[in-house]
Amino acid sequence: MNGLAVCVTTDGSPLREETLNALRTAAPHELTDGVTQWREGSAGMVRFHHATTPEAVGERQPLTDSEGSLTICFDGRLDNREACLRTLAADATSESTDVAIVLALTKRLGPAALPEMTGDFAFAVWDARKRTLLCARSPGGWRSLFWCRHQGMLAFATEPRTLIAGLGLAPRLNEGAIGEYLSMRFVSQSETFWQGVHRLPPGSALTVDGDEIRTWHWHVGPFPLSAPMSEVEYVSKFNDLFDRAIVAAVRSSTPVAAHLSGGLDSSSVVARAAGLRKSGRFSTELEAISARFPGTTFDETKWSSAVEEHLGITAQVVTNTDYEWGEHEAWCARTLHLPLRPNTTTTLVASVERIRAQGVRVLLTGEGGDDWLTGSRAQLPDLLRQGRIGPLFREGLAIADRSRPIARRLAGIVRDGMMPLLSERLRDRLIRPHLDFSHEAPPWLRPEWAAAISLGDRWRGDHAPVTFDNLWQQQRYRPFVFARRFVNVENVMSFAASRGVELRHPLHDRRLAEYLLGVPASMLLRTPVQKYLLRRAMGSELPPMVATRRSKADFSPLIAGHMLARYSEESVGALEPVRRGWVEKQALVEMLRSIRTWSDHDFAARPPTFGPLWTAIAMDIWLRRAFRG
Repeated sequence: MNGLAVCVTTDGSPLREETLNALRTAAPHELTDGVTQWREGSAGMVRFHHATTPEAVGERQPLTDSEGSLTICFDGRLDNREACLRTLAADATSESTDVAIVLALTKRLGPAALPEMTGDFAFAVWDARKRTLLCARSPGGWRSLFWCRHQGMLAFATEPRTLIAGLGLAPRLNEGAIGEYLSMRFVSQSETFWQGVHRLPPGSALTVDGDEIRTWHWHVGPFPLSAPMSEVEYVSKFNDLFDRAIVAAVRSSTPVAAHLSGGLDSSSVVARAAGLRKSGRFSTELEAISARFPGTTFDETKWSSAVEEHLGITAQVVTNTDYEWGEHEAWCARTLHLPLRPNTTTTLVASVERIRAQGVRVLLTGEGGDDWLTGSRAQLPDLLRQGRIGPLFREGLAIADRSRPIARRLAGIVRDGMMPLLSERLRDRLIRPHLDFSHEAPPWLRPEWAAAISLGDRWRGDHAPVTFDNLWQQQRYRPFVFARRFVNVENVMSFAASRGVELRHPLHDRRLAEYLLGVPASMLLRTPVQKYLLRRAMGSELPPMVATRRSKADFSPLIAGHMLARYSEESVGALEPVRRGWVEKQALVEMLRSIRTWSDHDFAARPPTFGPLWTAIAMDIWLRRAFRG
């Protein structure tokens, strides 16, 4: 995990050393392997070192090529090193660092090198001869890169505080982005809560030439549909890509920990990783770590224990149900990120703290299974539009509820295939379910404020940066650019980095995800079974109770309990989003009352809606401790 900061002057004047030093000092985390910086003419770079791969140990960054023309600062890792080395031939070797490989690829191909790289990265390359800067991010959104203009300079950093505090930016709120967050429908690809501070979207690139900035989305495919195959062939292809994703994810300079919740996704990552290590595919030391909460409704001990017994392993066990509000407010002030959610801290904080104490720098997760493997019925309208009636009914029957009479199943196939073709609203529901199928302001926001910030127009403008010929792939591509996840994970990734731990997500491997863009719906969904392909691929590698599990841990009681313990109806009304006229006080009061009624019944019923209450609380903390304007 390497943090970075980059600054260039737009008029070609020399960059001051003091500016670079200020960016360096303002970074919120002190990584364990030191800091180096480079400055020449109108450009400068800072690299915050934290080696998590063998090749990164002792690497030189920022790195300049042998001709003194290109200089790079690279945050992340390459997962397809072998393919990149074949492209480079004699220009790199197996001993080359990831940053050296990326520099060589960029030198040879320019921006056309980006599709050649698979991994998790953000980087900047300065061309001293042309006086141009290229910045880029991998698809998926795990490595952030923020940027801004300031007093004749353009600056970039992986942490917002590096820019805001390092450049002394005047705090100005971006109420439009805040409205998206408070509405629970965040869609902005490039905006942040700060006016003038932008986010480079995942899968995108940016060039700076003097005062001119150009951005574009480079991750555009092609993403071909899979050629018709047998089920065995689909499973075999998935297994090959899943294995490659895990082998790439365990490339580490230290032992690797893998989170084992007992859910299907994390259990699959742990089980497959254990099998690959046993078969000799990698030699990195691997250990599972499990967060357990005995006596709670969200305890998953019986499932994670079943995985341990099945694999013959013993996981480390941690537990942490406390949420120290003061500590999280201080974190928010120090980093300028949103506070971590209580359900995140229960599993993440204790796990990260434990493995950090053991010198482990990499934690694998099962993140990504819900994004890529759940499946939907979005393929049916495409098959009907294409006149492929046979495949329409074959796919439709495969994913239909088999408990229903055949006549109703057939009628449902026709309905689900036809209606989205006739109704723009239903097409929108398929393509953009994250908007809750509405462009109206939710009832907890003040309608006058929602209108003033043009919230509806923001949602209507939410279009994927890639155009597909079918609804199916339009829907499936969304996890690559799902903006709300960026807001939810930037603080999580930053917290882990502050503890010297890099989170890696094998199920988000680009090669695997792109394959899943093209497989038929019936390989993902066999109602009521979701993630069918993953279950078939894992086979006997998982214990039956986990392989057939369809439930998920619900941390709602935990989140609700912490909010009830801290907030009253009076204090909810004093939250900054209420005081500023953004959120309806009574709506939050009613949410708090419903949570209290729910808790009085020992959380037995279905949880009430309280997500908007947490976002209002989180924004209150951010405004008081991070923004302070």
